[in-house]
Amino acid sequence: MNLLKKIHAKVKQNKYITFDDYMDICLYYPDYGYYNNKNISLNPTNSDFITGPELSSLYTDSLIDFYIRYKKFHTVENVIEIGAGSGAMAYNFLYNMSKKDIPKKYYILEKSKYLKKQQKEKLSKLPKEYFEIIEWIDEIKYIENVFLVANEVLDALPAKIFIKENNFFYEKVIKLKNNKLYFSKINCNDFLLDKIYRIEKRIKSKIPNNYIFELNILYENFLTEIFNNIKNFMFIIIDYGYGEKEFYHPDRINGTIQFYKNHKKVSNCLIDQGNFDISISVDFSRVKRICKSKDVQLLSYTTQTEFLLNTNILENSKKILDSYNKSNILKTLLFPSDMGENFKIMLLCDDINKNFNFPFKDYRHKL
Repeated sequence: MNLLKKIHAKVKQNKYITFDDYMDICLYYPDYGYYNNKNISLNPTNSDFITGPELSSLYTDSLIDFYIRYKKFHTVENVIEIGAGSGAMAYNFLYNMSKKDIPKKYYILEKSKYLKKQQKEKLSKLPKEYFEIIEWIDEIKYIENVFLVANEVLDALPAKIFIKENNFFYEKVIKLKNNKLYFSKINCNDFLLDKIYRIEKRIKSKIPNNYIFELNILYENFLTEIFNNIKNFMFIIIDYGYGEKEFYHPDRINGTIQFYKNHKKVSNCLIDQGNFDISISVDFSRVKRICKSKDVQLLSYTTQTEFLLNTNILENSKKILDSYNKSNILKTLLFPSDMGENFKIMLLCDDINKNFNFPFKDYRHKL
């Protein structure tokens, strides 16, 4: 109830609330937002959605495989995980790593105090010498020689929603009438219009009428803060999304936004706030442009299937003795209709040894 009161108060104050502000409140408001309340759980047994590292340790085994390959060509002293969920990735990364490859520090950047508590409970079960290298941080300050992982982080950054009607672009907002929230629209300001026109110029196509789409203007601040505070890094972004031409494809008339609870889509996102997840597909072309402007190298852009198959997931899966369980895990992670091609892997670096080669197919041309 307090979350709804907060939203109502903001709408009454400003006459409306933009969707990115609404999403931010619904997901992150202290003690009531979806990711920041006592009932949050990303453990697959009682979560609203499944992530690769939470589904099976096989996912993290592949990350370990890639980490060890990278270490042969670059100095790696620290690992940073942004948004560590239940702590499953951190646990499996440290528990399954050979002692000689264990990092000096394993940093976890976690905003949710409730998830942080769950992570500490889980990770305290590690051997003491491994648990002691873990440090929870509220922001990334200057760190060198970093292996950085952001799994399903960008999709949870609040974004704006737009609609084109009668050849005019409008920003979708939420208003209040008779004590009920409803979607409405306002004229786009010049700053946002310029960004939309630039999209049309890049994709060489006009956005059609009655077309709903998202635009995330928070990527740049998020990534710039990271790039400014780490040196000699490999940054792995794991998320579902597309290149710009596919993101704004004419057939995608309702955008990419999703609302989920209990693994089912939520039809009305204007009620029961704080009790369902909100996510928006990543525009990886935008990430690429930001990297270029910051002199960060985009080393590879590939599918999850390509990445996992070429980091020994099939070999590692032999440790799962239950063939039915193994089959289900591999299907979920690898099949195109599941996570395999919907999820992409983007590799970023500030400096790379030219002898370090990637064994998987590269799809940077799609960006």
